[in-house]
Amino acid sequence: MTQSEISDGKIHILYLVKHAPGVSYQMLMDKCLESLYLDFFNFSRCYNELISGNLLDKEVGDTGTGEVIGSNETIKITKGGEAILEDVESTLNLQTLGYLKKAAAELRQSVYELNSVKAFSTPADEDGMSLLTLSTIRDGRDFTCSFKVPSDKVDQILTRWREQSTGLVEGFVDNLLKSDPE
Repeated sequence: MTQSEISDGKIHILYLVKHAPGVSYQMLMDKCLESLYLDFFNFSRCYNELISGNLLDKEVGDTGTGEVIGSNETIKITKGGEAILEDVESTLNLQTLGYLKKAAAELRQSVYELNSVKAFSTPADEDGMSLLTLSTIRDGRDFTCSFKVPSDKVDQILTRWREQSTGLVEGFVDNLLKSDPE
């Protein structure tokens, strides 16, 4: 890849991070690779140079979204990155800008959906039980619950919660709101 192509890749990454607040490393990488403009190695190079140049900043931690196993990097643009992007954004051709706007909108929607359902677990205690905390803010309903389960069931419950939380909450609330039979 030429230096010009690397520079373009960095501009694309800066644009996506600025216009999709809360985007994770995994989501950003997937979107960049999907474009076929950057391959994994060039994405990694651009990303690492933006981080080391203090144009992007990352926060590493468990977000409870289950997007990746282990910790998750959430990316944000720094003031320096915003300044550079502001200087070069007007030079992007309309086709590229159109693609970046569409990609950023898709990333924003993905971030919203991912952050609307959270699930955390604690390591098993001496009895082999883990504390689960499940929450969702979908469909105008805020719901959070915590309970203990056998540690061998944690992954199954977390996966189901992430996939089916809306229906589970609706069923739970509907059952609580049912009138007593007379």
